[in-house]
Amino acid sequence: MIPYLVSAFAKSTLTNLVKESFGSDFPDIFRKEQIGYIYRYLNDLGAKTILLEFDYIDRDYLEDYSRYYVKRFSGSGSKCARLHFFSTEVDHRTIERALTLPSVNPVKSSLAEEYLGFIVIKPLPKTFIGRTCLRTYPSMHKEGRRVISRQYDVDLFGIKLSVDSVAFQEQDKVIAACATTAIWSSLHAIKSRPVRSIPACSEITIGAINHIDGSSNSFPSKELSNKQILRALDLESMRNHHQPMDDVSQTEFVKIAQYHIDSGIPLILGAQVYSVLDDGTLKLRAGHAVSVLGYKLSSEPALYIHDDRLGPYARAKFVLIKDFKSPEIRGKWGLTLQEKSDVGEWERPHEVLVPSSLIIPTHKKVRLPYTFADATCSFILQEYENWLQDLSNAGKDIASLRSKVKYTIRLSEIADLRQEIIGYDFNKEGELPPEEIGVLNNEKVKFLTGSYARFHWVADFYFGSQAAFRVLFDATDIPQGDAVAGIFIQNIQSSNAILEIFKQYAKSRSHFKIPQTENFYISFLKKLRGIEEGYFENLSLTYGELRAPLYLKGNEIAGGDIAQNSSKRQYRLSSCKTLDEEFDELTVDDKDSFMIWAIAYDGALLIGKEIDGIGHPALTGFKPARIAGELHRKSDGWYINSKSGRYSSDYANANDFLLNALEKFRTVFYRSREVIHASLYHKVISI
Repeated sequence: MIPYLVSAFAKSTLTNLVKESFGSDFPDIFRKEQIGYIYRYLNDLGAKTILLEFDYIDRDYLEDYSRYYVKRFSGSGSKCARLHFFSTEVDHRTIERALTLPSVNPVKSSLAEEYLGFIVIKPLPKTFIGRTCLRTYPSMHKEGRRVISRQYDVDLFGIKLSVDSVAFQEQDKVIAACATTAIWSSLHAIKSRPVRSIPACSEITIGAINHIDGSSNSFPSKELSNKQILRALDLESMRNHHQPMDDVSQTEFVKIAQYHIDSGIPLILGAQVYSVLDDGTLKLRAGHAVSVLGYKLSSEPALYIHDDRLGPYARAKFVLIKDFKSPEIRGKWGLTLQEKSDVGEWERPHEVLVPSSLIIPTHKKVRLPYTFADATCSFILQEYENWLQDLSNAGKDIASLRSKVKYTIRLSEIADLRQEIIGYDFNKEGELPPEEIGVLNNEKVKFLTGSYARFHWVADFYFGSQAAFRVLFDATDIPQGDAVAGIFIQNIQSSNAILEIFKQYAKSRSHFKIPQTENFYISFLKKLRGIEEGYFENLSLTYGELRAPLYLKGNEIAGGDIAQNSSKRQYRLSSCKTLDEEFDELTVDDKDSFMIWAIAYDGALLIGKEIDGIGHPALTGFKPARIAGELHRKSDGWYINSKSGRYSSDYANANDFLLNALEKFRTVFYRSREVIHASLYHKVISI
């Protein structure tokens, strides 16, 4: 007997090849819902050819067979078949050439490139769809979408093939319940677990039903309780984070899905299944469990799930319960599986899944769930918005700062995180001055050489579209711990725009008395205070160590208070104006017409007028500052010097600090970059 058959891809050939595998009645196969879904899935992938591999030994089914099916009187044996799919036309001669030509040849390369995946056909009369690995849709990897997948290596008669997917199989209704297959697919989705170490469904079921009061280790298994699901994960040395879904909003759940899918962590979602009757009434059918493996973010968000009743990566759309006629259902939203007809048209939803529970399997070392990191970031964001509101109440225009700060959260191993950071390019836009790059690189080295736990929740903060900083939460810590393990600055200006107020809070004893509930905000402030100290060290190397003004003039103080410079302007981010536009009041080539400037203690650039001889101390508020000087306008450009007797006079290397300040000016006033120069010891320097 020939060990394989090759046919053109079509629904009729697909069903007939399944029939050829074990002789089931053709009509039953043709009408099987999973076969219809898989046909449409492969058709969308552009499948052209099916290859049937007879006498395939499947490790999962062999395990199930030895535990249960071997005792069947009318058993069909332990061997399975396997269907392979290609997006190119293949015939028997193609396979023969691939088997006879040298190991490296265009035929094998073409088969590998066009390989779409496989389906294991089990020798069971009805629930015959075994381990199924099909290539993910290209559309699942577009912006705003993500799915979990891993590489499965395939040996087809010595021809090496591979497919990126997560294994799927249907519930066989005997040794496995829907929850068992959801656990099985979820374990496959965790890349750190070798495929061969993942137990078969029979082993998962036995582990789940043993050691639970009122359970039995006999088959068949109808369904698993949440307690049994958790027991099965315990036996796999997984830490599970379990939460009810009654009060979780749709928006919150999309966020949960995004955080974990971005981390490569699947979700096991328990739900009540309701049929949608013709008049829109929801009728309860049964409990169910699926594995959530992907998401789509858009005006109409969706999930990608493995549902054993349908197929792999089925798209589930969110719906509102109020849009249906329903009995007393506690949830406000549900999911409907979006199915297509064989001609590619979307069909009317015929059932709604109302979530009831959520189980998140993670590595056993991950003690803290995502909620602690999320609560901390949410509190930081709220404090930032409160600060903006205070500024608004004080008459400041903060419209441009509203709703600019966002964050995302994911779980990462420290080795992977270090690889991200070691290759991070701070100056990919080509606009940062050398001193800022030096500061960031110094902090990068400190971060990379630090000591960290294996797993961290990583919160990436953004100011607008610009990455600002990352906060690391030690996921192996305990809720009562000090879990903020590090803060990694990605952009000084963007991070300062967010962190400036928190740096002040970090110095305030009263702010450390804020009640801390289910978050690590105080830990964040402690770590920020340490980061701030290191940041100041770098500022000192770049712009000089802090100096208090040597003295005050009589007119700079009145009644014990320092005179305020009402013309002071503070620059932390780049200005969209040129120097000509910003300081048009200065007279060209007039030595008595100038602005004074200083680098503040925190690196900000301060510029203002010298009014009635009131100089730099009024500009800084008599606070310690760094290199300072004057800004002049000349016919051939703008010039800065370090002429400040109160701040710059005792720096041995004032010229070096002035050149760094020059780059600061050029970054802030980037539209005037080419016409800004520095005057050193009466010598003009243009670099």
